[in-house]
Amino acid sequence: MRSRLAVVAFLAALVLTACGSGGQSPRPPAPSDGRAARGDGAQLLYRGQGRASAQNPAFSPDGKSVLFTLFHDGYNEGAAALRVLPLKNGAPERPGTLLDESDRAAVNLPGSSWHPSAGVAFASDRAGRDEVWVLPPGGHRPTRVTEHHGDTGYLEPSFSPDGTWIVFQESVEKENATRESDDDPSALGSLWKVRRDGSEPTRLLDGPATRTDNRQPNWSPKGDRLVFQRRAADSEDWALYVMNADGTGLRRLTDGPGEHTDPSWSPDGRSVVFSSTAGGLDTPQIFVIPADGGRPTRVTRSGGGYDGAPSWSPDGRWIAFEARSGDEDRPTSLWRIPVPGQAKP
Repeated sequence: MRSRLAVVAFLAALVLTACGSGGQSPRPPAPSDGRAARGDGAQLLYRGQGRASAQNPAFSPDGKSVLFTLFHDGYNEGAAALRVLPLKNGAPERPGTLLDESDRAAVNLPGSSWHPSAGVAFASDRAGRDEVWVLPPGGHRPTRVTEHHGDTGYLEPSFSPDGTWIVFQESVEKENATRESDDDPSALGSLWKVRRDGSEPTRLLDGPATRTDNRQPNWSPKGDRLVFQRRAADSEDWALYVMNADGTGLRRLTDGPGEHTDPSWSPDGRSVVFSSTAGGLDTPQIFVIPADGGRPTRVTRSGGGYDGAPSWSPDGRWIAFEARSGDEDRPTSLWRIPVPGQAKP
């Protein structure tokens, strides 16, 4: 295992070099009071100012900070920056900026988007269309992983445990989508993997050919499986699926109607955390389900608000997620909640 000093040096190098990578990096706002809490035990980590929406939390490899995407103009709107929120003795501090470029969006995936030696994987339109990029530790600027043509975007990348592969989704670019219903086969997402150096691109699932929309793939801690969300072209219900890392062994993980989305793994690979409207909920909440299937356990109870995009901490004690109350167009903030069944931190 990497020493604590090595991980701290990795974080410092990543933040310092990324801030000078050619983007505009205004000073981030101070974090909100991390002592704020909800009735279900969730604790506030960060809330942006004004319309800024904090999304997609992902713990650092040592668990001492949280990577997230900050959309400046609202939820999934406008330019987006990559930020890191340090947790000193468990309390949030002022976030640092990894990448913030005017009129460009850099977006990470909750889950395994941060590798201890490979860096941070993210999607960005900084080259004109959405591609997969990596911000390496100690690197002067992001490294482009994919380069493609056509009307699709490469999104939602996550690392294999050894850092040599990246899995991602291929989806139609928003401005080229013909219908919100995604009836156009080109709007059905496929899943791919590629080596970190951009070689050996391999399609794992063909969305248009199978008439399915496949999104948000996350690699398991052992590297043998992938979890992702999927829906049929004629359905509004999302389900979670698991398959082998080579695209074989496809198996449905969740049952029942509703939206089951945003899956990522527990650090021991035995469970999956996700966002869901299971049980007829009006808005999604955070749930945990055994990786081999079973009955989901509800984790958050926000009283009608939205909770989504969860990530498990490396020590297995916390789940971080994005949340909002009220209208769907309101920005989200970052929260964390103790994992059910764990001793209180």
